[in-house]
Amino acid sequence: MSPAWKTESHHYQHYTHNWASSIEHLSSQQQCVQIWAYINMRHSILSLALMAGSTMAQGDLAGLLSSQPDLSTLLELVSLVDGLADTLAAASNITIFAPTNDAFARVPRDEPEGAAIEYRNETVAVAALLANHVFKGVYPSDVITDIPTFAQTLLDNSYITATQPFSNITGGAYNGLVKNGDDVCVLSGEQTISTVTQADIKLGEGITIHKVDTVLSFGAPLQLFTYRAGYLNMNAALEAANLGFDVGLSGPDQKGLNISDFTIFIPTNEAFDNIGSIIESADLETIQDVLRYHIIPNNVIFAPSLGNVTIPSFEGTNLTFTVFPDGTAWVNNAKITFPNTILFNCVAHVIDTVLAPGEFDRAALEPSARAADRLSFPNASKVVRLPFTSVAFEGDLMTYSSTPALLQTVAAVATGASRSDAATSATTTSNGSSTSPPLATYTGSAISLATSGVMLMAVAVGVAALLM
Repeated sequence: MSPAWKTESHHYQHYTHNWASSIEHLSSQQQCVQIWAYINMRHSILSLALMAGSTMAQGDLAGLLSSQPDLSTLLELVSLVDGLADTLAAASNITIFAPTNDAFARVPRDEPEGAAIEYRNETVAVAALLANHVFKGVYPSDVITDIPTFAQTLLDNSYITATQPFSNITGGAYNGLVKNGDDVCVLSGEQTISTVTQADIKLGEGITIHKVDTVLSFGAPLQLFTYRAGYLNMNAALEAANLGFDVGLSGPDQKGLNISDFTIFIPTNEAFDNIGSIIESADLETIQDVLRYHIIPNNVIFAPSLGNVTIPSFEGTNLTFTVFPDGTAWVNNAKITFPNTILFNCVAHVIDTVLAPGEFDRAALEPSARAADRLSFPNASKVVRLPFTSVAFEGDLMTYSSTPALLQTVAAVATGASRSDAATSATTTSNGSSTSPPLATYTGSAISLATSGVMLMAVAVGVAALLM
């Protein structure tokens, strides 16, 4: 494990197991980070309140929560963030997924979400947890289908503590909405599925509330996910390649540019094994080019947006996408076998073949062939042991011992006539936004960014409030 990753790994593990430590136990530098994060959080909330000042309150959110005995924990958490209930009640075009008391009680306390619930002296963490449950846009239960829709939340990159960044996706972290039989489910980080137990509680015209049985999870950093999910060859390849940028963590210990808003394709362990002879003889530059070819920069692309399009990779050469009426999606000659994993700063799709940089002719795709017969490196063969010897986050105690059935069976794209024309649904923008089209009922961002003058005023008010 490289020194930078080792330091951050211990940093993250310290957070997950000892997060109850209060700010007075931090170093002076960490206290400054913590205080600045709190200022940012207060700045965000106050700026929202200033913007909402001209709008009549849609209703009494605190009063509604008070009327629901099974939402008392949520009410208590909301009350910890000054003005949050009033700000949300005055907002429009948002959907709140409200965990029940039982949902909060079931969260392990050694996880970031559980620590935020248990130790309520961490206002930024509590605010981040709540922001991840507020979706931009109105999503009533009757418009959710068996093809997932991915929507952004209010959890943006301003929620940072001295030990934990919560999200680093422009415009807010994503979560998914999908039908599972008769149930409406929410897909979030760490392979978490939350089921709606009571739907479509209205608070005025612009706020919809759904109760859920499981607290939504934050997205994990990329290499932490690959370790927990068992994609160790990809983890080790990223560790050995030294690409020059950080693929999922931030902080003073990180050396290299932190990147966000990207899409990455993760080959399975078997996919790497199948080209072992190529990896064994490849130099560092070749390994780097291959890994860069698995990344689409500045574009968070979920599978339902894919179609028969080409999109430039981080390596520079195009990736060619193909979708079939049966709901499968392909990138070059690799099948997407596990789509739409929501991570800290990107979305990841698992594929069954390692991609080789270079233009790909869609006509050459043989979808009925075995993965071992669709190699991008045609002369490759297996070897006894790959040359990668170090993995990031080795020793982390959490693993995904079983993947929920819904995540294994949900279609990558719509099937048959319900599938939109790929050319119109997928984009190649470079602004870091998702290419997933919004629902027909989406009515715009819940709260848009303030002008610079209002933001400066909010900062001034936030600092003043801290000093009072």
